[in-house]
Amino acid sequence: MLSDQVKKVMDQVIDWKSEIGAIAGPFLPHDTKLSWLARAARKCGITLRHVQSIYYGRVKDPKFSVASNILSAADKARIEEARRNVEMVTRFVRQHAEGLKAVDADLYRDQIDELVREAGRLGSRDSA
Repeated sequence: MLSDQVKKVMDQVIDWKSEIGAIAGPFLPHDTKLSWLARAARKCGITLRHVQSIYYGRVKDPKFSVASNILSAADKARIEEARRNVEMVTRFVRQHAEGLKAVDADLYRDQIDELVREAGRLGSRDSA
C-alpha cells in the first residue's frame, strides 16, 4: 500500500507551460514563439525539441532528466526575478529617503532613518 505522502506526490500535476514560461521570461516584441521556446531550452540545457514537445502537450510525462532540468531552471528563474524585484524596491526606498532628505532632513529625520534601515535590511537579504 502506498503512503499518503507518496500518493500526493504522484497526484501532483505540473503546469509545464508555466514552468517553461518562467524560464523563457517575458515574451519580447522581437520574439517569435520559436525563439522564446529556444531561449527556455538554452537556459535549461535541453533540446528545443524537448521543450516544444512538453510545451505543446505532446509529451505528458517527460523523462526524469528533462523534467528535473526544467524544474530546476524554473526555480532559478523565479529566484532571480525575486532578487531583481527586491533590488528595485530597495532602490525605490533609498530614493524616497533621499527625497525626504532634500525636502527637510531635520523634519523627516525619523522617517529617513527608518527608510535607510529598511533598505539596508532588504539589501542584506538580497545578498544572502
